[in-house]
Amino acid sequence: MIYDHRSNLLSYRGLSPLFDLALRYLKKTDLTALEPGRYPIDSDSVFVLIQSPCIRSRTESRWESHRRYIDIQYLIYGKEQIGFQNTGLLAVEEPYNTDRDIAFYRDNGQGFFVPMAPESFVVCFPQDAHMPLVCADAPEPIKKAVIKIKTPEGNS
Repeated sequence: MIYDHRSNLLSYRGLSPLFDLALRYLKKTDLTALEPGRYPIDSDSVFVLIQSPCIRSRTESRWESHRRYIDIQYLIYGKEQIGFQNTGLLAVEEPYNTDRDIAFYRDNGQGFFVPMAPESFVVCFPQDAHMPLVCADAPEPIKKAVIKIKTPEGNS
């Protein structure tokens, strides 16, 4: 898991060519101008999902993880908290769905949450269970970008 601000994006270059492509996209693209939807960056290997959900309480949220894609979750506007903990610490609630590239886990009341402000981002690797869209106070709409980066295992 990585938690940082947009001003430091290029510090993470070198993890992989696809990761570098995603970082360059985030650095140069005006995400505020994009409407919700899916936008290809490099076909199915790297793409961005622009979302405008409403954040919710922790009790209404779920832990999730992905195997085929790494997430870069970038907040465009609003406030959000995202929780993290290792997948090995959680009991599976819904087994991994290969079509949707997602597994869900029961909340164990643990984990740590980071406050997201506009232009902050987190990187969620396959071992990182994450709970996005959590509010600190009252539910409110946000706008975010989720860049999906295919893992080497996702290519096989």
